[in-house]
Amino acid sequence: MALIYPFRGFRFNPEKAGDWDLLVTQPYDKITPELQEDYYRRSPFNIVRITKNAEKDSDNRTEYPDAAATLERWIADGILVRDPAPSIYAYYRQYEFEGEELTQKGFIALLGLGHGAGGILPHEHTLSEPKADRLRLMRATESNDDLIYTLYTDDRFIVDRVLDEPTHAAPPDIVARDDYGAAHRLWAISERRFLKRIQDAMIPEELFIADGHHRFETSVAYMNECRSRGWKAAAVESFDKRLVACFNSAGEGITILPTHRLIHSLATLDVRRFVGEAAQYFFIEEVGSPEEMWQRMKQGRGRAHVFGFYAAALRMPCVLTLREESKVDPLMLAHSEAYRQLDVSILHTLLLDRLLGIDAAKLASQANVEYAREKEACIRGVDEGNYQAAFFLNPTTVEQMQRVALLGERMPQKSTDFYPKLPTGLVLMKMCISRP
Repeated sequence: MALIYPFRGFRFNPEKAGDWDLLVTQPYDKITPELQEDYYRRSPFNIVRITKNAEKDSDNRTEYPDAAATLERWIADGILVRDPAPSIYAYYRQYEFEGEELTQKGFIALLGLGHGAGGILPHEHTLSEPKADRLRLMRATESNDDLIYTLYTDDRFIVDRVLDEPTHAAPPDIVARDDYGAAHRLWAISERRFLKRIQDAMIPEELFIADGHHRFETSVAYMNECRSRGWKAAAVESFDKRLVACFNSAGEGITILPTHRLIHSLATLDVRRFVGEAAQYFFIEEVGSPEEMWQRMKQGRGRAHVFGFYAAALRMPCVLTLREESKVDPLMLAHSEAYRQLDVSILHTLLLDRLLGIDAAKLASQANVEYAREKEACIRGVDEGNYQAAFFLNPTTVEQMQRVALLGERMPQKSTDFYPKLPTGLVLMKMCISRP
């Protein structure tokens, strides 16, 4: 059950803050140091000054006092302005992928967290340090500055039809274009007749977290922390809600990219021995180029478990195709068939853990593995000696994600990469907290 609430969001005042394109950012975990510097240069009001502030303490972490002060100053100076009425924000985004123009329709609202799960189903494991970092920021700012990307499934398109009415009647309140050229349009919907229909339609729906597992778990942790202190929610906008964007998985415009694995600092790695051991489980074929490797992977998608492997110690990239599922199933007996069918599960369980000795604890601490979206950058990283090897995957599907989540299981971390990312800074929620 998904309890959705309209709220009075804070939005940038373009008369004072300037062009929306200069104010929004990628999610915090996609912001490299170089991109952070670029955002700082774009505008003195770029949201990066709150969500990925450059402040650091002596131990290379921060409690974010500058971010909190910046947020309060922007509100006081009218840079950020609170909407006059509780609203649900229709959110349409348009982007190009592989030559096709796609439009995705959804909305932004608050999700009631209830006593923890809040009617939302996760599908990935998380990492401890990003959650600790986001919790420090939330304690400092008492706000939600970024979105959790959620999916529901409605073949009747009830909410989509409701959203079409006000969006066809008026121009958008916000138009922003992100770093990848995607256009994001928002309409603040405050008429009760629309709000109630959206809320009622969402009550029976199950929400799946597409992107934002760390942010969601951080919000639940902060809610529990506030309650343990005896604090109370003083308005709809408070610690017992979470800012989310909801999209219908039955609609168009959902794109999932793979997240590739880069191996580093593994003292025991002998690439040729690894390939020899992997041959017990996989058909291994050397190909002429990374491009050919990726093409062969794409051809096998949905028909076989196919991986790419690239290491400087080898002459050529390799395509690894699983020989028999029965050979890997005994390694995952504690998991469902839906989990065992995932390429990423086979990668982590067989290739990383069994053959390379990179177990769950090392994965959680990122001791030997880093994650990357751009496959060309992975090749460069290996060629330049920054990494020992790279594993390439095909993308997980929405249906695979939903099947695992419905069974209460979690995929390995970074199993899905929904594209394009939801920009940070479109609308904010500031918490109202009563401290007895």
